[in-house]
Amino acid sequence: MGTLSMGFAWAQLVNPATIPAQRLVQPPVIDGVVHEAEWAEALRIDSFYDPVQGRAAEFTTRAFIGYTADAIYVAFICDDPDPSAIRAQQRRRDGDMENDDRVIFAVDPQGQQLTPYQFVVNPLGTQRLEVPAGAPLNVRWRGDWQAAAQRTPQGWSVEMRIPFRLLRYRAGQPYFGVALARHIPRSQAVYVFPQAGNFYDLRLQVRWGALELPRQRPPIVALPYLLSESDAQTSRSRMGIDLKWRSEQGQVALLTVNPDFSTIAADVASVDFSYTERFLRETRPFFTEGENLFPPTRLFYSVRVPQLRAGLKMFGQSGALEYGLLGGEYEQGAQRSRFTAGQTRYRLNPSSFLGVAFTTLDGVSREQLAAVEGAIGQLTGAGEWQLYGLRAMLSGAREGDYTLVRLARKAPPRQLGLQMTYTDLSPNFAPRLAFVPERGWRGYDIDLSYVEQPQQFVLARGVRLSGKRRTLYDGRILDEGVSVGAQVYLRTQVAYGVQFDFLRRPPNTDRYGALLAQWNFLDASRSGLLFMLVGDQNGGRSRYVSVQQRLEPLPRLRLGVTFEALQIDYRDRPRDQSVQAIVTLNYELTPEQVIGGRWVNNRIESGGTAISTNNFYLTYSQQLRTGQEVYLLFGLPNAARTQSRVALKIVVPLE
Repeated sequence: MGTLSMGFAWAQLVNPATIPAQRLVQPPVIDGVVHEAEWAEALRIDSFYDPVQGRAAEFTTRAFIGYTADAIYVAFICDDPDPSAIRAQQRRRDGDMENDDRVIFAVDPQGQQLTPYQFVVNPLGTQRLEVPAGAPLNVRWRGDWQAAAQRTPQGWSVEMRIPFRLLRYRAGQPYFGVALARHIPRSQAVYVFPQAGNFYDLRLQVRWGALELPRQRPPIVALPYLLSESDAQTSRSRMGIDLKWRSEQGQVALLTVNPDFSTIAADVASVDFSYTERFLRETRPFFTEGENLFPPTRLFYSVRVPQLRAGLKMFGQSGALEYGLLGGEYEQGAQRSRFTAGQTRYRLNPSSFLGVAFTTLDGVSREQLAAVEGAIGQLTGAGEWQLYGLRAMLSGAREGDYTLVRLARKAPPRQLGLQMTYTDLSPNFAPRLAFVPERGWRGYDIDLSYVEQPQQFVLARGVRLSGKRRTLYDGRILDEGVSVGAQVYLRTQVAYGVQFDFLRRPPNTDRYGALLAQWNFLDASRSGLLFMLVGDQNGGRSRYVSVQQRLEPLPRLRLGVTFEALQIDYRDRPRDQSVQAIVTLNYELTPEQVIGGRWVNNRIESGGTAISTNNFYLTYSQQLRTGQEVYLLFGLPNAARTQSRVALKIVVPLE
């Protein structure tokens, strides 16, 4: 057995740049029981480090890593002085484990300290895979892997088997970048290997090699679907397909024809006051896969693209080069439009790169948007700093330009984090497929933050100070202001926060304060939040309240309730008032068979006119480990009002 032990020097661990990749003749059985004899051929890692506290891990943690001709094998032994306090709530594969005890095996197949794959397991053996740049949740689409966990009298243990076919790497790659981590939510502790300093980031890796990797022959994966739906007027059926191809060098191509976006629930925008359009998160799989390799939202905002007729997407990383390219056709009204978007970056190090990006639109209007960008920075155990710049030019139906310069420092606890940004958006910079809610201004903003984790009665506390000043092109003030806030998280699972804002936006001067309270924030079935804001906004007296509560009235039945209310009283015109209630349902028949639903009730009153909407949908979903999916849906998730619609969708993956 290979053993890796680190020595101490002034309370800091010293790690080698490379650890040996030891090939296993007899692979271990993946049952969660870590017999050291089974792992005798693997490399043993005993020296986990607490970057926040700057010392060796308080709880003993051991790991083993090795590989065979077709897979990586990893094991963790996690001792805990109070095994009854170990948290394990999530049973659904790829569900949220943020509040569970968990271990992470992170691997960058490019060996460039890039954002890694993260293989996450909790004490129930529940698995979560986080793919760099994103990927849909279908197991056959992203690839299957094995994991098992066991509780022990001393704590818990985990074993993993990760096939090489899941990873995108180029042929002949001699080493991977790897990092291992253990999270303990009740103390907010994290233990990591390798030890790189006081800044926790899974891009801080050790090289694992020399590897003798198998030649990749990834199959083409097809996800055809059949959707049959009926309402009070008619019945109809339609078909579509998604295809995924990956080259031996790790490059990915996706083709979608007539994709189904109707069964994918989109974000629900909050009703709290905003002077501009709200940004919404993309949820549709075709756009989310590889999304971090595509242009930023001020250049391409995929939420603007409606139902696609067809789309093609290619992306990948090879050494220092990364790229993303997509195109598609959609129909809006009687008009068809075609678009493309792409980005290429050449990385000098994890925080430094040179790149170009573009988008085009041909349809309702013709537009071409081209941009150059670059960054210089450094990632170390003392934090990450980066100076970033972008220059974009819009031509076609509109002509305009956009400039961004940003200096940022991400800091470890007990050090100051910083972000300063200068932005210049010309009056005509309004791409149809970009998120630019306001234009014709230039200005700057600054954000300072400070966090510490005492790990005593207080789990974490922090303060934040931000300010901005933006002027219109004619010299008038668009807005200027300052915001200050503080928050504290206690071991009792209660958190409190306070915030004060001053904003001058002619002709208005906004002054308001906010209070935040959270409870049971580590409990997925009982957590709650209260947020209240009172002050002057938009020329009136504003009051806003938001309440969120999670409930588990029956085993495996989880409800989420959100209530929001906003009221702004004006002196010279009718009040603005918005009320929104959201109830979400999730009942696990099994971890693979779930009944879910959402009810959204919204009432908006402005200028003396009131509009009420009410939408409810209910769905049964079956997502098997084989990749087969079945959905039975009543209603339409993203409609303004409840639809008397029944739909059945079946997905059968093919390779």
